[in-house]
Amino acid sequence: MRAWVAAAVLATAAPAFGNGRPSETISINFRRGHDADVACGMTFGFVVTHDNGATWRWMCEDALHYNGLFDPTYAYTEPGSIFATTFNGALVNRDGCTFDATAFGENAAVTTLAQGPDGAVYMGLDRTATTTVPADPKLYVSTDDGATFPISANPGQPSDWWESIRVAPSDPQRVYVSGFRVLPMQGRGHLLFRSDDGGHSYQPMGQTGLVATTNTTMQLVGVSATNPDVLYLHLDLIDPTNPDKTDDAIAKSTDGGATWTKILEKNATIYFLARANGDLVASTQLAGSSVSHDGGATWQDLVNPPHINCLSENDAGEVWACTANYHVEPTPMQVEIPSDGYGIMKSTDLATWTPVLHFQDILGPVDCPVGTVQRDSCVDREMLGTTNWCVTRSQLGVTENPTCCPPMHDGEPVSPGCPDPGGGSDDDPSCCGTSSSSTNVPTALLSGVVIGGVLLRRRRRRA
Repeated sequence: MRAWVAAAVLATAAPAFGNGRPSETISINFRRGHDADVACGMTFGFVVTHDNGATWRWMCEDALHYNGLFDPTYAYTEPGSIFATTFNGALVNRDGCTFDATAFGENAAVTTLAQGPDGAVYMGLDRTATTTVPADPKLYVSTDDGATFPISANPGQPSDWWESIRVAPSDPQRVYVSGFRVLPMQGRGHLLFRSDDGGHSYQPMGQTGLVATTNTTMQLVGVSATNPDVLYLHLDLIDPTNPDKTDDAIAKSTDGGATWTKILEKNATIYFLARANGDLVASTQLAGSSVSHDGGATWQDLVNPPHINCLSENDAGEVWACTANYHVEPTPMQVEIPSDGYGIMKSTDLATWTPVLHFQDILGPVDCPVGTVQRDSCVDREMLGTTNWCVTRSQLGVTENPTCCPPMHDGEPVSPGCPDPGGGSDDDPSCCGTSSSSTNVPTALLSGVVIGGVLLRRRRRRA
């Protein structure tokens, strides 16, 4: 059996899975001040557009130095740099092709990052002590697009883990941070800090009004566009009687984090957005979405919203949402997710949703020169008789074929300008490294899907 037949088997058996998870968009990141440039984290790597979503290209996980169920946090700055938290520390892409180490090097775990309205880049470290390097749990700030990080502060202890950073849109000096500390015999202790001087120093915030367990994750999810004292916190697993129950809540503070009030709770994962116009949006994949026009006092359900698992807003006031490109069949480890037909959709009024990204329409991999990981590992490297891109193309059902991957199923015409993979003996190589040695492709890759499905769990952003 030739490799193109194996790829067809894979595409039919598991067209919507990457790393054992449904192939979906994880995050949407607009370049500050340039809405046409958008970088999106996916369960199957990373895609980018430079024409406001008209065309998209793909990068594989190897190019970003991570893999598996991990989801990087990204920041896309005004000069065009894309920062990402990865297994090799915080990396930055400045040329569109290569993710290189930042000033912290490849051995420092950067657990979260963010950027302020003035372009400052914030990073939270979790560097454990070694025989030569002391522990470093500081929060760092760069004012030169990540070239240097001269500002730092350590509000916590060496074992602290930083979960999220948010900077007030109306005041670049106001910075909020969440994290946790593992306490002996007590489990996780939650940390909330605030800076009024752009990250030079921090003070603890209050936790009055918050209900949480030792399993709860607290992540800052928004600050008012006009009032730096108004901020929002997402909490999960908040039921102390059942710490494994999927109970999510959104809490609001109107006094800069001194006290909190719960404004929403759902028995589902909540994806939250504080819009520039003051509206609040709370979405779920399967339990609907709602909007509040009065700061969370009341909520109205959206009519027939897509199945949303992330939200972001650009400078033009468009809300972009991660949606369900495929129909995901139910399994013992996976709930059924109906298809929206697109992996990203957008809206200005939350009533009408316009398609932005159809996974099958991805044009191909990001074109990079030989010697880059993107070219050598994602596009050219042969493994089990095919390439990383050809497997991804087959899984997603992508129709474009710029690298001459073999046909995905019997009867599919050979792409114009590509050699016919059926034109030689089974021992002769054809395009995309296809050969008779590739008969193990479906077994190996489908096994990965099965194993990944067993490992599938509620996503956590952990380094």
